[in-house]
Amino acid sequence: MKKLLSIALSISMIFSLAIGLNITAKASEIYNIQVKGVCDYTKANKILNIVNQRRSENGLSALTMDTELLNAAMDRAMETGIYYSHTRPNGDSCFTILSKLNGENIAVNYQSPESVMTGWMNSSGHRANILSTNFKSIGIGCFKSNSVYYWVQSFSNRAAESVPNRSGTVEKTNTVAIQKSLVTLYARTVKSRAYSGYMQVNETGYFNYGIINQGWSSTYCPGVASDYTFSSSDTSVISIDSNGRFTAVGEGTARVSVQLKADSSKNYSEEISVRSGDPVTNPPSNQTKTTASYTNQTETKSPTYPTHSTISFTFPTNATRPSKNISTTPTKAIEPSKSPQITKPSIKLAQVTNLTVKAKGKKLIIKWKKVDNATGYKVQVSRNKRLKKKIIFDKFTKKTRAVIKGKKIKRGKTYYVRVKAYKTVNGRKYYGKWSKVVKKKVR
Repeated sequence: MKKLLSIALSISMIFSLAIGLNITAKASEIYNIQVKGVCDYTKANKILNIVNQRRSENGLSALTMDTELLNAAMDRAMETGIYYSHTRPNGDSCFTILSKLNGENIAVNYQSPESVMTGWMNSSGHRANILSTNFKSIGIGCFKSNSVYYWVQSFSNRAAESVPNRSGTVEKTNTVAIQKSLVTLYARTVKSRAYSGYMQVNETGYFNYGIINQGWSSTYCPGVASDYTFSSSDTSVISIDSNGRFTAVGEGTARVSVQLKADSSKNYSEEISVRSGDPVTNPPSNQTKTTASYTNQTETKSPTYPTHSTISFTFPTNATRPSKNISTTPTKAIEPSKSPQITKPSIKLAQVTNLTVKAKGKKLIIKWKKVDNATGYKVQVSRNKRLKKKIIFDKFTKKTRAVIKGKKIKRGKTYYVRVKAYKTVNGRKYYGKWSKVVKKKVR
């Protein structure tokens, strides 16, 4: 079995700054990039079973899968597909994805639930999270992109509020906000003829393209075509479609290009000569030769896939220090150096009470009792009694009253309302519990 080599990195200090200050990048410093892949709920459930087996072996109670934590973990797994870190791609800490999140384990390039759990359990930081007596619920993310698996465990000190019943795999596309400083284009052309410096008429090819994962730069997040522009300098020589597939149609030389729509400076192009000759039949994929390039680099280079990597991070009262662990085959394990402990401010907010909802014409008037020390409130209104979907109103207010009106409020329809208080500390919102849901029918 491969041993784990623990390496203390300066990123632990970056993590603690991100938690304490919750630095959010300005909108002008953010790109919205689509991340596409497969979320595997069956593998997530297998992880849960193994987690509870290990907890049982250590005399601990089982963790329950929580719906909100599950959804957050899947979203975080997709985020790590474009930026592998406890810092989210937009610059926020991982804890901003869900207020009740208290700990996170992440891993990449393990191929099965059994192997990633072995990696986590062989690492002190990850093991501490899995066997923590503070945690009561969990969400598990498993995301596959570009043949690479990204794994996330999201832990909470709170009991599960609702238990999901999901299995199987789901193809999913999320729009992820990512800092411009993290965006490096990866692009390469793949042509049907191997070992040739030119194309023949009727030969085809295509672009592989995406964003280099700066947290784990041995891979890249494949691009979604609608985020990119593809072009040919001479379409009478090489034609190209909106998905980056190109065809040699006439003799000559043309330059094919791929460019990120959000930033024209993120681009790659290649000049290709076309000659006439015998008709071309595309060979099997295992005979295909590829060329690759990173943006603004003259050297051609394609990602390589190293050994597995895991990171653990907690945010309870007595936090386990962050560490990064890369599995390899060293002669001995090296312990990480000490890094500052990270503590979560003790923020306690009462649950919102005395919530009332009145319908007056085609509007809802919502009132509730003030919560001591609250900075403001979050109000949600939905047509679904569990408020998990069809949320038609999701706003923040500093008042204890909200009025909702407009086309979304219709006569004869029933609406469900809930409110929770929050307090802002160092730029981050800390939430209390949701109020009881109030049901109101508009007459």
